[in-house]
Parts: sequence; C-alpha cells; structure tokens
Amino acid sequence: MNIITRLFTPSLGGRWREAFSLIRADKLFSTIYIAGTAVAIASAMVIAIVLNMLLADIPPESNRSRTLYLNASFFTESVIAKGESSHIGLSSLALDSCFRRMNCVEAATGDVSNTYYRLPASDEQYSHHASVSAMPCDYDFFRIYDLDFLSGRPFSEKEFRDGERVVVISDKVRELLDLEDETILIDNLPFRVVGIVKPVSALMRFAAADVFLPYTIEDLHYRPDHQDLGIDGPYSGNMAARILLRKGFSRQDFLNELEPLRQNYNAVCSAAAGEKVEMVFIVRSHFYGTINFFPTEVGDESTSAMALNLMLPTFLMLLFLFLPALNLSGLVSNRMEARCAEMGIRKAFGAKRRTLLREVINENLVLTLCGGLVGWMLSWLFILAIRRHPLFLQMFTHNDHTSLDTSLDFRMFVTPTLFLIVFLCCAVLNLMVALIPAWASLRKPIVESLNQKR
Repeated sequence: MNIITRLFTPSLGGRWREAFSLIRADKLFSTIYIAGTAVAIASAMVIAIVLNMLLADIPPESNRSRTLYLNASFFTESVIAKGESSHIGLSSLALDSCFRRMNCVEAATGDVSNTYYRLPASDEQYSHHASVSAMPCDYDFFRIYDLDFLSGRPFSEKEFRDGERVVVISDKVRELLDLEDETILIDNLPFRVVGIVKPVSALMRFAAADVFLPYTIEDLHYRPDHQDLGIDGPYSGNMAARILLRKGFSRQDFLNELEPLRQNYNAVCSAAAGEKVEMVFIVRSHFYGTINFFPTEVGDESTSAMALNLMLPTFLMLLFLFLPALNLSGLVSNRMEARCAEMGIRKAFGAKRRTLLREVINENLVLTLCGGLVGWMLSWLFILAIRRHPLFLQMFTHNDHTSLDTSLDFRMFVTPTLFLIVFLCCAVLNLMVALIPAWASLRKPIVESLNQKR
C-alpha cells in the first residue's frame, strides 16, 4: 500500500487493516506488547473474576441481587441485668407468620448450619469422599436457589412440615453410593430420595451441599426453634433467615414493611413477659453481607459505603494496570522515535496530526485487545489452578468443604459486567500507554522529524 493510499484510507475497515499491517511489520514489538498487556490484564482480571464469583447472579445463586440475609437480636431487661448476651436467632414461626406474609417477600428460608455425615461408599475409589455435607433447609430453599434437577423433585411443603425422612442428593452422592433403589442411610436412618441434582460448586457457598434434607426431622436434632437463653418469645429460635424479595422491591421497602410488625411484636412480647422485650433485626443485602473490606455501621448500605468497600479492589486493579503500563509506555516511546522520520514524511505530504495519532491509537488498541484476550484466558487458568487452595476457598466459605465439588462454571468468567470490566481495562491501558508518547512525538516539527535517525 503506497503512502498516498495510507494517508487517505476512507473506511474504518481500511484503518484496521493498516493497524494489522503495522503490527505484522514489527513482530518482536507486537509480541512484547501483547505479553506485557496480558500480564497486566490478567492481574486485574483475577480480582474482577473473584468479585464476580462473589457478587454476580450466577446459578444456582441466581437471585443474589434480590436476596437479603436476616438475623435478630432479642433484648430483655433481665438478660441485660445478668450481664448475659442477647439471644440471636429466629424461629420457624417467624418465617411462617411474619416474613412469608409480607407483600414484598417472594420466599423465605431458614438458615441452619451445614453438618457432615459419613455415607457407606460402594467403591474403594470414593472412600475419601465418604464424608458428605448436609444442608438442612425447607421447601422455600428450592425457590431461592435454582438447583439443576437431573431427576425427581424438591421435597414438598407437606413432607417438610410432617418431618418426613426425605432427601435431595447430588449426582456425586448417587455415584458414591451406586444408588439402585430410592433409599439411603444418613446417620443410620433410612431416607427416601426424592430428587437428584447436579453437584453445586463449593464456591456457591449458600447453595453448596451434597444432600439437602428438612430441618424438621426430629431424629437429627437440628432444633430450629431452640431458645438458648430461655427467652419465651415465639419468634426467638435457632436460625437465621434468607429472604427473596419480589422483583421491583428493595431492601428499604422490606425494612419499611417490617418495622410496624416488629413494633407490634415487641409490644405483645413485653406484655406477656412482664418486662420490656426488644427485638432488633439485622438485615444485609448480598453485597454488604459478602464484601467487608472496610466494615461500616450495621445497616449502613449507602452508596458511599459501597464505594468504600470497592475502593481496595479498584485500587489494586488500577495498580496492576499502571505498573506494567509504565514499561509499555517506554516501549511505545522508543517505537515512535524509530518511526519519527516516517511521520515527518507523511506530515510533509499533508497528513494531519489527528489522522496520524488515530492510526497509532488504532494500532495500540488492536495490540491491547489481543493482550486483553490473552490476559483474560491467563486469569481463568490461574483461578483454575488455585481453586482448591484453602486460602482461596476462605473467601467463599468458612466451613470445611473439602468433600464438596469445586468446579467452575463458565458463567463465573463470562458475564456482561465482566466483559465491560475487560473492555474498560483495555481502554485505560491503551490510553495510558499510547496517547502520551504518540502525542509527544507528533508535536515535533516536520524538519526535526525528517532529520531524525531511523
């Protein structure tokens, strides 16, 4: 392509072809640039992917953005006088008569701590998997978390309320037991299998378990309505709660609807107990219940609090982008010095400075996008390599999930939000690396550029 054609390429496709031609002309520079960009993007993307895995609506936790995590503190004058701590927890009655009846609530499930059971393995190769995680839950659990049922169904509300020995198991447990009938033994008790689900990754901590069973089964002693401090209140129990809001409702809508119910409950309990009873709800959204780099006051879920908690990961991402950009900027500067005479000739033939600048930016943008794609893949490989490491798992769960599956779903890496983050990272890096050296070089007078050594 001659110089005149290069100067007056009319189409966008022509400008991109020119950029690729310049990249192929200097393969060493292009390789170093792409490698440096890939390292920078990969470092930033590891942080972005981890945040995405923690916060995004990813199956089976597809409703994170609408889920609230709720607990309660019960204060009485006698408990405070004894110097004892308040009882913390909710009962199944609180779910039924309060939360499930609220207009803004679509579903409410009790949160009981996971337990572990040993199951008899039918094959020696699964002997190290004999310990399985059990999720005590209720029928609304399967409305909040969209588990992928391979066969069967969730246990019903009737089976839950009757405390029947029914269980939903993962496909891993089915293989472990080489299940031929519909009954398994848990804690030496026979359970009827009503459904088999696809294994849930331990990285989805609120939905991750090997078996799911009703917490109303008396023989397993989950005691959801147990009152540790003997506070005689119907809402006082041994559970936390997870609330799924209806679409269009916010956390503040939930609090506004809950407040008169709370005040009425306090008045009724105080009259029955003969002393003041105060119930205080602690309600957190998924974001504030997960990201806690800079702890804020309980209940403070303002935009400023969100920005404060995102400050650390944002700073680290920018740092990982900025440091490699300094080296790449020097590389681009040397490249522009080498092309200074060429730029002088083109300016002498009438090429405008903005046209040449756009060409340099296009070339560097192509290189940055290539480096960005390579860096994105490198970040996947890095997370795949560390996904079983205890330090990595601690970001997602505080329980011992060594028996659980730690597979990674493609949607953990590819979401619209992540695509936008990758694009912004590439754009920021490209501007930092290319714009300043190119602008400085193109500002030189034509005579000085023509006399520049090639």
